[in-house]
Amino acid sequence: MKSRLKSSLHAALFATLLSSSAAQAYLLPCQLVTQMAGTEIYEAQLQRVASLLAPQDLPAELDLALLQRHGGWYIYHTPQVWFSKQTCGPLDKTFNDKHYAFMPVLLNKKTGNNAVLTGTFVLRTYRPEHLQEVIDRYGFKMVTRLPKDDMAIIDVKPIQSYDDMIEALDKDRDVDLIAPIMSEPRFRPR
Repeated sequence: MKSRLKSSLHAALFATLLSSSAAQAYLLPCQLVTQMAGTEIYEAQLQRVASLLAPQDLPAELDLALLQRHGGWYIYHTPQVWFSKQTCGPLDKTFNDKHYAFMPVLLNKKTGNNAVLTGTFVLRTYRPEHLQEVIDRYGFKMVTRLPKDDMAIIDVKPIQSYDDMIEALDKDRDVDLIAPIMSEPRFRPR
């Protein structure tokens, strides 16, 4: 009896381990996109958003505090978390019938700068002939092919969650790699 129970428990544990990959086990907003960017360098910042709009062009009721500016991006601190597990992607906030677009932000722990998740990614497939098939299958837009014929830069917008996309691509037999391309200030040596 004990050995049957023990073997049943082992079988259940083994089945659980087989069915849960790293991508399936994400719990936090922007967790998978942060992992693909590299958790040793980047950290999700759930109370930070990026916009192409200056502070004076946003409603004061959003209660955003400007933290940094680089290029055309304004990085803001939000009073509460705007992203959930299923919404780590471009956000559209409506206020007085006007739409305001915001993007998620990661922190570069080495430089202290904010990196904007712009919706562009590097995609690599196992076989070059599958690259366009994957792009078409998921409705991505080709930005440019890279020198290796199995790689391209793609635009995944519009999308609700980068994490859900990464989870789906992790299960796709044709996809070898998906990694975010971010906008962040250049490192300037002193």
